[in-house]
Amino acid sequence: MSWKNIINIKNLTFATEPGGKEHYKSDSASLSSEMGAKKLGFHAEILHPKQFSCPYHFHHSEEELFLVLEGKAILRQANQYREVTTGDLIFFTNSPDGAHQFYNHTDRPFKFLGLSTKDELDVCEYPDSRKVNVRKLRKIFQDGSKVDYWKDENNPAQHWPKKYLTKS
Repeated sequence: MSWKNIINIKNLTFATEPGGKEHYKSDSASLSSEMGAKKLGFHAEILHPKQFSCPYHFHHSEEELFLVLEGKAILRQANQYREVTTGDLIFFTNSPDGAHQFYNHTDRPFKFLGLSTKDELDVCEYPDSRKVNVRKLRKIFQDGSKVDYWKDENNPAQHWPKKYLTKS
């Protein structure tokens, strides 16, 4: 037996996320494919200080679950804000109520484990940039036109109250 179904989270190798943009710097350890998962996606991620996790989004089919392994961040969920910290388990439903984004407001890394169901028919919406990602087509649309993933995501702070961006 290869035991590839067991990985010690303390021994992960993280790599800088390819194609990341300013304001979205993180390191990631992809785990689901390495461990042979077919219906679940999961990874560990280290979000750098003063960075956002990803564009604000929600899914129509997939559900997501995050476990904070180390550090603190501000969670934006359905345009509400709160701090999350080590040990918090956070579930996002597949609806606008599950729209989410993390911001590392501290000077220390924010480390988390992300887990999601996988559905090739999933549609993901990005409310801040008015985009829709149709997974099966592998295309992202904004106002009816095909666009790049990062279009209109260059200033995520504009959608956040300043008091959460300066909190430490």
